Amino acid sequence: MKLRQLKKQLKQRELQARRRKTRRWPWPWLLLLVALLLVTFYPLYRQYRLTVPQRLFNEGMTLESRGKFDAAQQRYQRLYHAYPESEPAVEALLRVGRIQQYDRHLEQQALLSYLQLEHDFPEHSLVLTAREEAAGIVKYTLGDYSRAIGFYQRLLEHENGRRDQYLYEIADCYFHLDNYTQARIELETLLEQYPQSSLIADVLYRKGGLLLLENRLDAARQDWRQLIAQFPESSYGIQARFNLAALLEEDELLQDALDAYRQLQNFPRPDLLKEKIEHLKKRIASKQKAI
Repeated sequence: MKLRQLKKQLKQRELQARRRKTRRWPWPWLLLLVALLLVTFYPLYRQYRLTVPQRLFNEGMTLESRGKFDAAQQRYQRLYHAYPESEPAVEALLRVGRIQQYDRHLEQQALLSYLQLEHDFPEHSLVLTAREEAAGIVKYTLGDYSRAIGFYQRLLEHENGRRDQYLYEIADCYFHLDNYTQARIELETLLEQYPQSSLIADVLYRKGGLLLLENRLDAARQDWRQLIAQFPESSYGIQARFNLAALLEEDELLQDALDAYRQLQNFPRPDLLKEKIEHLKKRIASKQKAI
């Protein structure tokens, strides 16, 4: 009886031992499986994480194209705040500013967005665009010409910027501040540094006007004659001819002024030109009668 019980106990222990053995986790194989899963799926997960900023940016572009500007702005801002180191974050912030400026007419907020872009990404190529937009808001929307000068002067630091345009804007700011001498100096700098600029006709015309305001009539005439010689068919050249005729009239050279007005073609205000001619004819006739 004792032998039978002993055999039974031994058999039970053997069964229990087998069960424990079968229940053991195959840790080496499990670790290998986990490693394989990580090797396979982590790059996919990482790629997914990397594409989230681009997907958010694309969603914003789609919403913007549909005129849903508030929703688009929210997508861009979410991208900028959640993934500030990603490449799309820079353009997203720029587009936030443009939505605020052009679509929602929130110029002050747009200015802050442009300045934020410059602060966060000082070396990025889009800083130039952000600075241009910011300068335009300060000058044309806020009318803060003194502050705008500083914005455009900073733009002059960019090698790839439109430096002739920035100098022109600076001159225009000084003009609005009634600082005609400094405005003229800025235009002269533009002429000297960028003789091939597309703004030359405009610059010569405005510089002549500034010289006139400084009571430098001969210098004004010289600029307008240079303008006519270089750009005879431009609107500025036509207006310069009218101005020269007006100066002849002020100098009491009535016949010369009349001839100059009569030779003027394609003047944008024909009624004014006709009025000038008729007025001069009457003045000349009146003088001849007096003689």
